[in-house]
Amino acid sequence: MEIKILAAESLGVRSMATFVRTREVTILIDPGAALGPKRFGLPPDKIEWQRLKELKEKIRQKLKESEFVVISHYHYDHYDPEWAKDFKGKRLFLKDPFHHINRNQTKRAKELLKRLEAAGVFWEVAEEKYILLGKTEIRFSPPLNHGPEKRFGAVVSVFIKEDGWGFLHSSDLSGPVQEEALSFIKETSPQILFLDGPATYLGPRYGLDFLEIARNNLKMLLNELNLSTLIIDHHTLRDLNWKTWAEPIFETASKRETKLSCAAEFMDKSPLLLEALRKDRYKAFRAKSLSSKME
Repeated sequence: MEIKILAAESLGVRSMATFVRTREVTILIDPGAALGPKRFGLPPDKIEWQRLKELKEKIRQKLKESEFVVISHYHYDHYDPEWAKDFKGKRLFLKDPFHHINRNQTKRAKELLKRLEAAGVFWEVAEEKYILLGKTEIRFSPPLNHGPEKRFGAVVSVFIKEDGWGFLHSSDLSGPVQEEALSFIKETSPQILFLDGPATYLGPRYGLDFLEIARNNLKMLLNELNLSTLIIDHHTLRDLNWKTWAEPIFETASKRETKLSCAAEFMDKSPLLLEALRKDRYKAFRAKSLSSKME
């Protein structure tokens, strides 16, 4: 099985776009990327916009290769509605656009469905579907909460298994903190688990109790599962100090001989936390501008 994480916070943008190839099929999960419109009260700078352009082009190229496409939910860092025509000829699996979804995502889903219909693209509800292609198994989760509360709607996770080796892409669980999410992870028992950790950068706004629950759950999963690799990214990698928060998780991973990394490290790249460093770049630019004026 080939697994390529195409875009993520540790690669410079908001995304969890992932390409998977088995002998039987090619799958693109969450073909989208975006930037945080405001962080530290500041908009994205030219460096972030350029990085977004580069990675979206990379995702779109992989979309051409993909036979299956999965959209786990309707946030624009996980899909691009303007790419509707690109899904033609693909087997497209969507998070159920009518159930277990909040108002904001319902509106976006409706927009996407109109575009798909206009482009003549057929789609399927992903939740709880099971597909067997030769020695490749694909299993979709039930609707799982987008984080600790139902008001943010639900997402769908994707488990892919080939020759007894399993990969689980579990987007926007923000933790995990919910028992339903933990149950699906345990049931699939992947060797490689790619998930978004909690939004530590929000601190009390996320919920300090939920942050502690997420950390304990991640330690528990490491102890109970036979994980080869745990990849934590997305919301957690908007925090420059994420490894400090995750120190107990790293300790458990080390004891279990599980590789723990962000998406960039999984892809043998150096982390590029552009959003988390936005304030520092603005500060450096202003200092440079001030210095130039004084000369």
